[in-house]
Amino acid sequence: MTPSTMPSLLLHLSLLLASTQAGAQHLWWNTRKLDRATCLYGEITVLATGEGIYFCGANWHPGEPAGGYCGIQHNSPTERRTIFSIWDTAPKLNPHVTHADAATLFNRFGGEFEGGHTHMLWNWKLGDTFRFFLRKQPGSTPDTTDALYYVFDRSTKKWRHSATIASPNGDAKSAPSVMYVGGGGLASFLENFLGKDRAAPKLALYRLWLGSDAGHLQCLTHADGDGTWGQLDKAYFLAEGARKQLDALFVSLENQHGKPVLGPKGKQLEPIPNQPVPAVVVNELNSLPQAEQAQEIEKR
Repeated sequence: MTPSTMPSLLLHLSLLLASTQAGAQHLWWNTRKLDRATCLYGEITVLATGEGIYFCGANWHPGEPAGGYCGIQHNSPTERRTIFSIWDTAPKLNPHVTHADAATLFNRFGGEFEGGHTHMLWNWKLGDTFRFFLRKQPGSTPDTTDALYYVFDRSTKKWRHSATIASPNGDAKSAPSVMYVGGGGLASFLENFLGKDRAAPKLALYRLWLGSDAGHLQCLTHADGDGTWGQLDKAYFLAEGARKQLDALFVSLENQHGKPVLGPKGKQLEPIPNQPVPAVVVNELNSLPQAEQAQEIEKR
């Protein structure tokens, strides 16, 4: 499959995201002493959705050189995706895709930011937990860093290597933002990138773990939020919608997920429980597959 030019207005709008965009609700994770972690494992469980919604699982170094983001999108009534992108280290230091799954499309994007973008069509479903893993490591060429993005395929019960994006390290200021996941800030968000049907409920649960490798992942238990956020079912949640409709949604979910605790504006909640990554998942993450080289895909 060849890289796509992706003229789609939906995708273009979603790529113009910024961490302070008005159409989004955010979680700002407290990474404590994990600022130099190189691995991130995450879970997103969408409980209510709508067309034009991006559920960002992780946005590291928002708006900074070589920062990036990954997550899942509800693009249209018939299309859903997982996306993974890295911003430029500097105007002339651009990331590029070195490896990709056969189903991954990749190219450069522009707008408020520029960088390297990938996406896969991914038919995620309400109530199912979307699982992803990000690893950063020294690149195969000097003065570069690779960011590897993996997603768990529920249909085959196997992990897939969606893509590797290689970034030039740049100067002393930008190098730390390339090397580390947590050093420049770590966020998750829910973004209504089309601005449609804002009163209709949207809701997702988020959990993240950081560490130096798959065997040393630590659960992130503290987060602040903006917009409609809080805790539900031992996780943090982000939501959009009219209050009465959201209240009705929470009531309908109570038997399965319990009652929500809403995050007060400008205040913190008690931490969520410290949940270790299950041993079976650690074993999976220690034996991840390797995707094809990108140039081989481009030749087809």
